[in-house]
Amino acid sequence: MMNTLFLDRDGVVNEQIVGGYVESVDQFVFKDLFFDAMKLLRPCFKHIILVTNQQGIGKKICTQAQVDAVHSFMQMRLLSQHTPMDAIYCCPHLASDHCDCRKPNIGMALQARNDFPDIDFSDSVMVGDSLSDMQFAFNAGILPVHAGTIRYPEFDEILSLTKYHFDSLYDFAHYLVNMSDENKMKNVHSS
Repeated sequence: MMNTLFLDRDGVVNEQIVGGYVESVDQFVFKDLFFDAMKLLRPCFKHIILVTNQQGIGKKICTQAQVDAVHSFMQMRLLSQHTPMDAIYCCPHLASDHCDCRKPNIGMALQARNDFPDIDFSDSVMVGDSLSDMQFAFNAGILPVHAGTIRYPEFDEILSLTKYHFDSLYDFAHYLVNMSDENKMKNVHSS
């Protein structure tokens, strides 16, 4: 069992609203095979933790209560599949606020480690779809894994920060569980 899987939300767990924000449960659409991915990943990690920038709150497009409702809905669906996340951390601040919790800063990772003192960043993985996710992982000493099909303008820079690119969380999960147990993190962290 590996230590911690950190997950981004929009574009990894649910469909990204390009140029917009998920404002309600009705707009929250799980990615294809997300639940299958979680069934594969849950036994592989001691902790699974969501870390998400949600500056739609800071822009007054949605409220913290609306985002919390989306996360409660997500957790209820995961609980029904016996694959809940251990914690959810959300940065509501604007990018221009330069807060410590907004990825690529590592405030959410530090908060997670404060809440779960056994978290070991060097034995952890961050799966995200954006440059800030990869930088967050790099800054915290967590293995960055890119998962997504949207090719952002900074895609080459994203790939420069990780050796691992998958089209989806499910593809990463399938790759991970098909590695032999003794080689999982050794191969993932050293490749």
